[in-house]
Amino acid sequence: MPSLFHTILPAVCLLICASMVLSVQDAEAAPPLPEWAERLFPYTGVPDRLQHRLRRIGGSALEANGKEAAVVVVVLRYPELDGRDALGQARIFLPPELRENPSQRLPLIHNAGYELDDASAIGLLARGYVISTPHAHSLNPLGRSVNLDRAILHAACGLPFVQRRHVSVQGGSAGGWMTLMLAADAFPLVWAMPDVPPIHWGFNAAYIGEQQHLSGPPPGSDTPRMPVHQVVGPIADQSRSTYGVPFDHPTYLAVSPLAHLDTLTVPTLMTFSTADMLVPIEQVGRSVVRHHDPGAFPDGFRSDITARFPGVGGKRTLLEVLSPRTSKLFVLPAPSDIPRLRPDGSFEGKAHPIVLPFAPDRTLSIVVLDEGPKEPDVGHFKYAWALDHEPFRKWAEEEGVKPNQLTKAKLERLMKRVVGEPWKPMTIRPEKAAKEIPANQLDYPEAERLDVVVGLRAFAEDDACARRLWQLYRSLPRRLKVFGTALGDGTPASVRAALDQVAAGRRG
Repeated sequence: MPSLFHTILPAVCLLICASMVLSVQDAEAAPPLPEWAERLFPYTGVPDRLQHRLRRIGGSALEANGKEAAVVVVVLRYPELDGRDALGQARIFLPPELRENPSQRLPLIHNAGYELDDASAIGLLARGYVISTPHAHSLNPLGRSVNLDRAILHAACGLPFVQRRHVSVQGGSAGGWMTLMLAADAFPLVWAMPDVPPIHWGFNAAYIGEQQHLSGPPPGSDTPRMPVHQVVGPIADQSRSTYGVPFDHPTYLAVSPLAHLDTLTVPTLMTFSTADMLVPIEQVGRSVVRHHDPGAFPDGFRSDITARFPGVGGKRTLLEVLSPRTSKLFVLPAPSDIPRLRPDGSFEGKAHPIVLPFAPDRTLSIVVLDEGPKEPDVGHFKYAWALDHEPFRKWAEEEGVKPNQLTKAKLERLMKRVVGEPWKPMTIRPEKAAKEIPANQLDYPEAERLDVVVGLRAFAEDDACARRLWQLYRSLPRRLKVFGTALGDGTPASVRAALDQVAAGRRG
């Protein structure tokens, strides 16, 4: 079914809307949390780091397709970038199936970065999905790092009613960035769907933050020269404050999806627009750039990626880093009769429905909507599209988790998570700190270890997947063979037995 989320929602909101506003609106006159949902989240004490990580603090009943569903509000403990303990909030949406049979296991979708509101969750609940999403955080996802969403995903994957072999991630804009960062780290997943995600955050943050002086009204006018661009300036400020280093510092590459594509192994569908004023198409690739009219923009405006920003082996765009063997680009022209979006996201007529294409034989499908060049009053999109992701979602879920989702690099990343090593080490400089310090990019050690073990066990449920795990584990460096010198004797049953033994030890 086509989604209007990225068309009728004001373009600015994809980057800066506060989830607290959504949650307050949802909470008005909401029916109380039903008893069956309370029984699924009985813990109301102080949240710990693993066994009692989710503390229920509220929630309400919902209706999905004429049946009672629910949303539970929880508090959880997680480690921040500087290693200090922090408390964050999440919402867990529960479909009607759990009221009827609370012992069953259902698929999970994590809505990354931005909080998913009740109205947007209803359709997924009606189809039997559990949904996790961050709640009531004051900072934009790009301004607060991956740590909270990572902890929420780990905790949600560990819920007894979640099918660990059927977990997926989605998000738009800053949530699309979060989707890619999580998908490169998590395992296994069924699909990832990031819309208009920043790919090189250092470049994107500088593009937004360092050109704010060009965005506002010219002398003698009250009309901003680049209105949407002006509004998102605080995101760059938040990010600068979080990391404490310049936008061209290597840390900004370490927090960019561009640097993590080697472990993005789940089927992924990305969408971009050539006219995007918030996530410039230049970070996707030179071939899809549509050169804008300099006369339409303030003097000094630039959107090109220069050598100032570090890249991956000198490569700074998505298409440069990706291999054609694992990715495919689709460029779709805008039809002549498609309605144009106004700066507030409204439009006349009907949004143009479009089924997003994908390549079943590639890991990454990249769809670029050719909307022509940038214009000063555009947000993410110039035109009103009704994007239909459903064929991709259905295909990915019918295919399920395949053996080739586990690669040597992915397994090495998982083992590094177990031993407490980040995939891309980086430094930050907290406020008032005398020098840069190593950043914490992992969950608590016990949470990381258990999530990896349970994820690998879910992967190994299929015999072909178990054999692939056994083969790749044998090729690991000795220091990364953290579960012993071998995982069983090579038979699928022995691999599963070995992982069960490790999991029992981790839980103990």
